[in-house]
Amino acid sequence: MSLDRNTELLAAHADTLNQPGTFPSDARANQPADLAALFDVAARTKRALQPVTPAPEFRARLRDGLRMAAYHREMHKLLVRQRAETPWGLLVGAAALGSAAGLLAMLLRARQGARTEEQLVAREPTA
Repeated sequence: MSLDRNTELLAAHADTLNQPGTFPSDARANQPADLAALFDVAARTKRALQPVTPAPEFRARLRDGLRMAAYHREMHKLLVRQRAETPWGLLVGAAALGSAAGLLAMLLRARQGARTEEQLVAREPTA
């Protein structure tokens, strides 16, 4: 039997397994022998895996736990971002402050040097 035909049979079987109820065993009787094992495994799996509805308490705990995990994740991201930004901010601020202090010192030194020259010129005896 062709691969396409097997694929179609398996897809049809899966569709019927997903519907409520059980897959009729007589429909499997005329199927190819190489697919019989797959059909049996699928039928046993469906019988073993029954849908379960979780208890409302479990759902409430799960919802609260997921919300708390999301909150912790956001807080972690904020803290990591703040820690990463803080040293660079301090470094840039310190560099700017140092540059401003250096410019102020140069300006004061230049003014002081100009005053000293004026005082020296004023003290010199005129000839």
